[in-house]
Amino acid sequence: MSGFKKFVARYAIPDVASDIRDEFVIHAAQDVQRNARWLFFFLFLTTPLAILAGNPDVPWLVRIGMPIAMGTYCLLGFLMLLRPIDFASKPKAAAHYLVDSSISSCFGAIICSTWCVLSWLYAPVDDRLQFPIILVMGALATAYCLSNVRIGAIANLVIDLVPISLLLLMSGRMLDFAAGCSLLLAGLFQLHMIRTHQRHVLELLAVKKLNRELALTDPLTGILNRRALQDFSEALYGDDAPARLLLIDIDKFKRINDSFGHDVGDEVLVTVAQIIDKFSGNNISAARLGGEEFAVLGTDKDLPAAKAIKLLADVREAEMPHGGKVTVSIGIAEGWLNSNADWQSLYARADAALYEAKNTGRNRICHTDEVESEVDEGHADARPADTRAA
Repeated sequence: MSGFKKFVARYAIPDVASDIRDEFVIHAAQDVQRNARWLFFFLFLTTPLAILAGNPDVPWLVRIGMPIAMGTYCLLGFLMLLRPIDFASKPKAAAHYLVDSSISSCFGAIICSTWCVLSWLYAPVDDRLQFPIILVMGALATAYCLSNVRIGAIANLVIDLVPISLLLLMSGRMLDFAAGCSLLLAGLFQLHMIRTHQRHVLELLAVKKLNRELALTDPLTGILNRRALQDFSEALYGDDAPARLLLIDIDKFKRINDSFGHDVGDEVLVTVAQIIDKFSGNNISAARLGGEEFAVLGTDKDLPAAKAIKLLADVREAEMPHGGKVTVSIGIAEGWLNSNADWQSLYARADAALYEAKNTGRNRICHTDEVESEVDEGHADARPADTRAA
């Protein structure tokens, strides 16, 4: 962005919390794109009417040239917006679009305001008020269209309403003075409505974000839940590295609940979850799957198998709310993720490895390769036995 565009971008969307800024920018761009298409269309339809209703005694540039310039601007804008732009995953593109829309709308406002002022100056005194009336309708519609881009809306209202309002206030006629005051008050009220509209949009986005987080967060431990882990697995589809999944189960957790009560058991779950969650980040996601079972998922580059050893030791050495020690069993599997079937296969193999770790003594790590090796050896031993039996 140029320095000027950066200035516009800085003030286009002020007072937006950083955690919803991208979502707001995308929403604003989609809103402008949707509304501007119809705004351009209807403003274009008004230009022939303006030419037909123009005073034949005014200069050609004012009577025909300015409406043609405005109509051309609206037609080009409408045609450009016929091709929809997908902003859903492109907040930077959405921000550029909002800046460009704000700047472009100011050019349209300059054309419209200049045409209105010149028409007002050349028109007979008794016919002057029709031009501010036509102008204010377009100005308020444009400001509403840019209601989520504050600087663009303000600039359009100032360019459109201030020059003609000043002329009306200084004309010396009481009717003109009243009309000028009305235009300024209408502009101020529109600004109030824009601020209110923007505040409501921000509140709705904040609530939407909170609901989304609640839907993807385990209410007890505060870390991600099973649904969020599956969503994260989909983000790894087509990655250039295979995924690694760690399934983690707290050993003999039922004894803690039976001996110390479920409240203490919940505190143990929270403590273990906090330890596991320290391994998340950098393309690694940690989640509680339910009960005393947890998972850590990432690519094999970001989640080396050595981290499982560290996790096992961290849990074993941590001080627990019930005053004793806790151990976990971990099953590990790797695989390429390109579909839900791949994810289900990866999960099943990690679950089999976890089952093996639980059955062979707990407080240990078992890799899916060990399980598959034991299965193959079992099949190899079975074949000769079957042969001898025959």
